[in-house]
Amino acid sequence: MIKIFVFCFNFLLLQKDTSSVTHKQYLSVINGYKQLLVDIREYKLSPQQARERFQEMMMILKKAHPTARYDSTQVQICFPLMGFDFRAVGGRGSGYIPRGYDLFDQTKKGSHPAHDIFMKDKDQDCRDDRTGDYVPVLSTSDGIVIATENGWQAGSEYRGGNYIWIYDTATGGLWYYAHQREIYVKTGQTVRAGQKIALVGRTGFNAAMPRSDTHLHMTYLRIDEEGNPFPVNTYGWLKNATTLLDPRIAIDLEPISAIEVKKLPENIKNMSLIEAPQVAYREVVPLQEEESKSRRRRNRQ
Repeated sequence: MIKIFVFCFNFLLLQKDTSSVTHKQYLSVINGYKQLLVDIREYKLSPQQARERFQEMMMILKKAHPTARYDSTQVQICFPLMGFDFRAVGGRGSGYIPRGYDLFDQTKKGSHPAHDIFMKDKDQDCRDDRTGDYVPVLSTSDGIVIATENGWQAGSEYRGGNYIWIYDTATGGLWYYAHQREIYVKTGQTVRAGQKIALVGRTGFNAAMPRSDTHLHMTYLRIDEEGNPFPVNTYGWLKNATTLLDPRIAIDLEPISAIEVKKLPENIKNMSLIEAPQVAYREVVPLQEEESKSRRRRNRQ
């Protein structure tokens, strides 16, 4: 009987999942990620020390969420500004500049591995001029909040202002939302895609300047198998994102047809033009009136 008990005990011991994560380890990430960011910002860690600590945290999260998989062609997200779509992304995505980015070395400058998503706010009161309302920031995906800052003060030199970091439990990456006016989530909280997490604001050293237009700054970092972060250009994801477009905002955005349809070379003959994609709101495509005016002018000449 004793031999049978010993055999069963040893069998269970061998079958134990050694990759499991304890509650204490998980909390060490939830409660320690923001401190890591502060230590990096204040040069309390060397870049190598910061990277090693970051890798440890990311490996814990990966083990805690083993179903997370990264496949850039399969990523489906919710557009992060309620009432907007990809046409609000600055420079049609050209503002994404990953070269030189290093999360662990604050001496390296000049990169912008993010997209800025703009609202119309001429008087800079953080309300959209077309609706008169503050603009909600939505979580792009399901995830876990691992860091927030909600106490930025005017005059502070810190660039991110009020921010949120979320670990994406579907892709195993990190989302960073910066410059918020108000934040509605807390560290350790589970969020769902489309959930309101903040309001667009003007917090952060550069974002608070009069020269800066009110916007959301958003970065996605892919985490490799060793826990290293790599920025990803999410413009394609934003173009295909789920969105609930507000017609009051849509009427002031650049028409989709003007973005998507390219003019055919003049030397190509007898080719039918590709029809412009249909848009949910007629106000979004105010091109026909302009074309008819152009025809009348030509006829008069």
